Amino acid sequence: MLAHRAGRLAEAESGYHEVLRHHPDEPKTLHFLGLLQFHRGDRQGGIEHVLHSLRFDPRNARAWNDLGGMFISAGRNIEARDAYRRATQAAPANAEGWYNLGVCLRKEGDMEGAISSLREATVCTAGYSRAYEALGTLLYQLGRTDEAASVYSDWCAREPSNAKASHMAAAMSGRNVPSRASDEYVRMQFDESAESFDTNLEQLDYRAPAAIANALSQRAGGKIPAVLDAGCGTGLCGPLVRESCQHLTGVDLSPKMIEYARARNCYDELVTAELTAFLHQRERAFDAIVSADTLIYFGTLDHVFAAARESLRDAGCFIFTIEALDPAVTDDYRLQVHGRYAHSESYVRHVLAAADFHIDALTRDIFRKERDQAVPGFLVIARKNQ
Repeated sequence: MLAHRAGRLAEAESGYHEVLRHHPDEPKTLHFLGLLQFHRGDRQGGIEHVLHSLRFDPRNARAWNDLGGMFISAGRNIEARDAYRRATQAAPANAEGWYNLGVCLRKEGDMEGAISSLREATVCTAGYSRAYEALGTLLYQLGRTDEAASVYSDWCAREPSNAKASHMAAAMSGRNVPSRASDEYVRMQFDESAESFDTNLEQLDYRAPAAIANALSQRAGGKIPAVLDAGCGTGLCGPLVRESCQHLTGVDLSPKMIEYARARNCYDELVTAELTAFLHQRERAFDAIVSADTLIYFGTLDHVFAAARESLRDAGCFIFTIEALDPAVTDDYRLQVHGRYAHSESYVRHVLAAADFHIDALTRDIFRKERDQAVPGFLVIARKNQ
């Protein structure tokens, strides 16, 4: 087991086989040999060894959980569900088994079963952050926002230092709303979603990068010397704006997002930093700043707009998308139940003017969907006054 943990897999496998030569039914050895074989590519052999171990130790919840994960990786979802159910029977107070079972049931379309299992995970003694998040997200997507709000409130009470719990509790309840999303929340949210980010946005008919790139190209009149992609994420804007600029910089708070942006090979410079602080450090460095849906994680916009002005050269342009607040709402901005901020048109115009920008265009459009509903937004083209 020590060799296994240290990555000396051939040594570990040899050792496990030596144990089994003397004790052919020793369950722990069968379990860990199965894991090793599975991860080395022998999926069927690995599964068979774990199943063998469970014949002699059927109360081993960890082995049932591991078996469920192996079945998931092998595309055997029904067998995975059954393995996770056995894990919950073996250890009813273990949140991980309930969480995994809930995820399986959700994939199968059994939403009530998924909700029930995820609730069980949240009330286990040790608790399970991922279960709170999965349950809150599922209830929100089903339109059961009051129940989702209760879940996030419970999560926040249980883990008051968890940035995601506190942000979503504020979004759902409308209480203790921060003036912007915390750095920790943004970093957590996007580090965790980086791998599936592009795919998820495709499913939401995401159009903001294309709208940004089109607006920039219309203003280019030749290549723009220096452009900043503010909140570049995985770099969706990068390939689209590359032809309009000589030098392209990307900045994002999430290191994982920056890794994916780097893989696109279209940025001259990539920086992991908080946006407002970065802009203050790059005085008069850019001829244009583009930002696709980054400012939806800011409530108040005065600081970031002032920093953008400092970072632009004379007559530099600032092109961004932002979610639009319902005109019937009188607030300047509001943290929506999905965790993003929406802003009123009048507020955006006011803060841009205060930061000494001239608005060349402010148009209302649809850039994404949420729960199959169109989300209205603004495309803004502003120019720094000289």
